[in-house]
Amino acid sequence: MCPPDGTNSGQQAASSLLSRGHFLFGECFRLLFDLLSDPVVVVDDRQFVTFINPAAARLFGNKLRPGTPCSLTEWVEGWPDWLARSLFGKTSEPLPIVVTDEKGVSHSLSLSVSPIGPAAGESQGLLFLFRDLQTDLLPQRAMQIQEATLNSILENFPTPFFLVGPDLTVTHINKRMEQLTGYSRKEVVGRMTCGKLLNTDQCGTEGCVLRLVMQRKSPVPRVRRVVKDRQGREYHVVVSASLITDHAGKVIGGFEAVRDITSLVEAEKKVELLSELTREGILMADEHQRIIFANSQMEKITERTKDELLGQDLGEVLSPQHRRSAADLARMVKEGYHWDLQFCNTLEPSGTSAGERRVFETSMTGTQLGDQIIIYVYLRDLSFRVNLSRELLKNINFLNNIIQCSVDGIVVVDRKGNPLIFNEGAERIIGYKAEEVIGHPEVFRHFYPPKVAQEMMRRMRSNEYGPRDKLNTTQVTFIHKNGEEVPVLFSAAIVREHNKEVGSVGIFSDLREIVKMRRELEESQAQLLQAEKIASLGRLSAGVAHEINNPLAGILIYAELLQREMEDKVQGKDFVDEIINQTIRCQQIVNRLLEFSRHSLGQRTHVDLNNVVNRCVELILHQALFHNIQVIRDLDTELPQPMGDTGQLQQVLTNLLINAADALQGQGTITITTRPSPERNGVSLTFSDTGPGIPAEILDKIFEPFFTTKPVGKGTGLGLSIVYSVIQRHGGTIEVDSKPGAGTTFTIRLPMDFEEAEPTQFAIQ
Repeated sequence: MCPPDGTNSGQQAASSLLSRGHFLFGECFRLLFDLLSDPVVVVDDRQFVTFINPAAARLFGNKLRPGTPCSLTEWVEGWPDWLARSLFGKTSEPLPIVVTDEKGVSHSLSLSVSPIGPAAGESQGLLFLFRDLQTDLLPQRAMQIQEATLNSILENFPTPFFLVGPDLTVTHINKRMEQLTGYSRKEVVGRMTCGKLLNTDQCGTEGCVLRLVMQRKSPVPRVRRVVKDRQGREYHVVVSASLITDHAGKVIGGFEAVRDITSLVEAEKKVELLSELTREGILMADEHQRIIFANSQMEKITERTKDELLGQDLGEVLSPQHRRSAADLARMVKEGYHWDLQFCNTLEPSGTSAGERRVFETSMTGTQLGDQIIIYVYLRDLSFRVNLSRELLKNINFLNNIIQCSVDGIVVVDRKGNPLIFNEGAERIIGYKAEEVIGHPEVFRHFYPPKVAQEMMRRMRSNEYGPRDKLNTTQVTFIHKNGEEVPVLFSAAIVREHNKEVGSVGIFSDLREIVKMRRELEESQAQLLQAEKIASLGRLSAGVAHEINNPLAGILIYAELLQREMEDKVQGKDFVDEIINQTIRCQQIVNRLLEFSRHSLGQRTHVDLNNVVNRCVELILHQALFHNIQVIRDLDTELPQPMGDTGQLQQVLTNLLINAADALQGQGTITITTRPSPERNGVSLTFSDTGPGIPAEILDKIFEPFFTTKPVGKGTGLGLSIVYSVIQRHGGTIEVDSKPGAGTTFTIRLPMDFEEAEPTQFAIQ
């Protein structure tokens, strides 16, 4: 048995045991703050810096160092008021501040403060936490409290202890116990039981530590209690108790060491508060992958309470990958290595949850505290960001599909003129592929000349051509890849971000088809006017022909009577013969006028067009005009027979043959071709000659009545007009293709059947 005021080996063992437990706990949270990515600063009650973590050291540099006065008040306006409201719970809002580091770079931060003290109302210092306002979502590596702060607590509050007899009456207390309880040694020794001295909720019950020691005959280490001093103030303590025996092993009393951990409890609450404020889930596990700590965010992630998590296997709570990584880290720590792991993985919802799989970013590290290995696990939920990215990608793909599916060309360039988007419509209109343009501004300038681009930008930046930053639709000309000029309708707009010009977008429509249709429409209108003119001339010709026929008939009758009465040698007989010949010629012209003005067909029958061609060729081949002309007939033996007037079609073919022979001037080749239409709903007839061709300036006049290039007296100018009228009355079309020096080709297309109509158009190529 030891003297009442001495310190035996049991006291030393208990003290060592308590110190070791306190060191392990403090070291855990010191490492937690060292690994934390947010700056942490701790100051004492004199406002001297006692601890800064690596993140704070990087931020403040030489401005804040342990042992120097704190200069935080320089950055905060209204510092006393805000600090008072924060410490007395009147506000929980962090304070936004701006800190300039040693390099002159400004950082926008939020500042939170928590008091550090051994008991309520007695502050031993302040803990400041800085968070980046812009990167608040970045992963926080760890949160640990500094070792120096907790060691300081241990130094300033040495372990109180006391001794009791078998009846639990106090037989000795040390000076620190007097200070802790407020009772003097004289008031306690031999007069108070340990229950009255400590005044805990467990004293006098089965939970009394010394009672348990005496019942079990074994020490009880590190039991937390709340003791009250004589003024009723409460202190959080850790008690360790052991037996006191004599040399024979008889129990003669007990020893209990009391360590004041009020400041530690408060620090734990602050650290716990920090771990609860973070958006990351935090776990601590031992080297056997058993969970020893979890914050509330981890409760939400795993859908289990903290009590359910403690002691559980890490792989069962999270995933086998976490278990394997924790085992690897523990092995590396044992071998003296330090390593951090970061990876992304998914967690399945619990069996009672209907949620979806969630994506997490995991950060893991390990450290050795005494003979224990602690694995730290931080989980950041990326599900929202992943889903947001998926939705953003979905929207981008949707918009890209709209852009690519547009029939109009769409081009987006940055403010330097570098192409960023070149859709399929632009590829089709301009001829370049997107990969030839994007990243190749020199190609972009080939089809969109810089002068044109500069003019368009000038218009967009002014208010003269529509709203500012926009260009109303205007017609410009781009250059196709093959060198062709492409007219387009072009509109554009400047793209701004935060009122800063970042690029422009242009949308253009191909006008080539519209220009072609407009040209064809103009040609059709001209053809309609020509057809109307021909129809008017036909009606006029019919009237004139009828009026002229009667006088001509009279002239011819009287001239023939005069001729019969005159003998062959009579002077003037030659004049009468010439009168008769010229009268007959006038009748022929009148007959052609009547034929031209004829508006109806004769008998409509199925026409063997090949037979009509052969008959016309046989009738005229014996004429002297055709002696040196070769007529080639390329006739389809399977040619269908369209409905029509055989006599009028024969006249058409005869006129074309004679017209071709005149163009050849008695020498060359005429090729006649017949073919069914591809849909077999009609036939085509082609006349080609090897003559000099028709000059371009008169090509659009050849079907006009009375137009001829022959000398006076050699032609009437009605041949092709009659051909045109007959073909139109058959519901067909006639086209001419002629180039000077390359001959002429007439192409006639006749339908199998038709409704007789007035002539309306002719085509010239």
